[in-house]
Amino acid sequence: MGRKAASGIVGLLFLLFVADPGIGQDVFSFGRLSASSHPAANGGTELVFEAVLNLNVVPIAFNFHWERSDGAHSQVKVVNVSNAAARTYTMVERWTVGPGASTAGLWERIFVNSGNTHLSSGPIQVAEGSAPAAVASQPAPAVQQPAPGAHPAYLHALSDLRMARALLSGWSNPLIMRQLQNAVQEIEGALGDITRAAISDGKNIDDHPPVDTTLDNRNRLTRALELLNTAYKDIDERETNPADAALRSTALGHISRARQDLNDARKIMSWL
Repeated sequence: MGRKAASGIVGLLFLLFVADPGIGQDVFSFGRLSASSHPAANGGTELVFEAVLNLNVVPIAFNFHWERSDGAHSQVKVVNVSNAAARTYTMVERWTVGPGASTAGLWERIFVNSGNTHLSSGPIQVAEGSAPAAVASQPAPAVQQPAPGAHPAYLHALSDLRMARALLSGWSNPLIMRQLQNAVQEIEGALGDITRAAISDGKNIDDHPPVDTTLDNRNRLTRALELLNTAYKDIDERETNPADAALRSTALGHISRARQDLNDARKIMSWL
């Protein structure tokens, strides 16, 4: 490349940088970081951590997760913001400690990633000495409107998928391990699709009721299949926003493949 041509390219890049203030600008930054405590239904204390993300570029896709002082961490959530009027995005995490447990020193921090931009907060902690107000003094909770498409059928499907995943985890039978692993991966894919469609109940992938320990292996497979069938029905029969249709279709595909893998495993078990 000649010197004149190289100089022209450098000049063009300089003009582009000056003309577009978004170039070189962080796509997002942290706004408010806060934590509060409230009485929990179990007699303990609920800690609520909130992080507001300032969006400098829209549309944008990013993912985030929380980590807390006891070493636990939340599921990674993927967010797509396409509304040009959006300027912020609020992320909330809840942590409930048992009755009598001290909340001193407890904190959470959040990690946000998009492309080459990676942010992490410092520890977000409830102010020292603060205590949850008495239940009687709490104002009536505001009624929150569900996100578009967040119909109860979708939330039921999320719960059923998590329970099915739990029933299929922890197996050691080598004859059906491949089928069960494939089914779990498909279930996780369906959970991710529903979450990306902005339909979330705020729980992580391991949040599910206790597994019934009285179920034998065959009945665990049968129960998992029933849950997958119910989740498929809930998602398939619910009308959704056109923008969510593709993700819903993909989620249904994941569930269909998980059911096939599970049926294959049940056939093998019936031969044993």
